Amino acid sequence: MDTSIRDLKANLSQYIRQVEAGETITVRIHSRPVAKIIPIKQKPSLKELANTPGILWNGGKPSGLRKGEVMPKGVSLADWVSEDRR
Repeated sequence: MDTSIRDLKANLSQYIRQVEAGETITVRIHSRPVAKIIPIKQKPSLKELANTPGILWNGGKPSGLRKGEVMPKGVSLADWVSEDRR
């Protein structure tokens, strides 16, 4: 949607409500675009993420991830971590 700066000033609340609803407003001065008012992106919902092309999810836990290491018995955590860092 396009509007002049004069109309924007006169009806700012109305335009802000439209932007809040997801619309982008282009502000023009003498028919020349000078600014855009765009909605702030909110965090997408789980449903929106699931509908993103290329993402498949059946609602369960992810599969195919390797299992983490198991800490050996009788070894302190500090020793185990320092050994892993070498």
